[in-house]
Amino acid sequence: MPDIIDRFRLYPIGLSSDIEKAFLQLSIVPEHRDYLRFFLPTVKETKIYRHCRVVSGICSSQFQLSACIDHLLENSPARFDDVTQKLKHSFYVDNCVTGVSDIQEQENFIVKAIEVMAKGCFNLRGWESNFPGRYISRSSGVTSLLGLLWDLDKDALK
Repeated sequence: MPDIIDRFRLYPIGLSSDIEKAFLQLSIVPEHRDYLRFFLPTVKETKIYRHCRVVSGICSSQFQLSACIDHLLENSPARFDDVTQKLKHSFYVDNCVTGVSDIQEQENFIVKAIEVMAKGCFNLRGWESNFPGRYISRSSGVTSLLGLLWDLDKDALK
């Protein structure tokens, strides 16, 4: 995580977003669902269910999400190479934290990053930055950034 923060601070414009419902995008193949049973006791009987999606919070779930993102980025079209290289070093679980040099690069990066991640059914959303822009949902106040507080107005981490 410190390396992500270091790279984020190298640029005058910081960007952060997250993947909406990231773990719900990872499905379990039907033949493995029997290994992910859970029981729901009721008054009359105990019902047995099977997980169809990766269970968030188990030890391997973060690894599985990371592996899926890496696979997606490795297999993205060559025209997205600049964005995929940046994205490869910008994710911490389902949070994307990076930086850019100017407003034009900010808008180009966001559009391409959303397109790349959408190929894997991952919706990058909630873009926050210390500079306002067309795709930025928040550019003032204090927000959480990987467990730190980011003052968007002063561009300072606390």
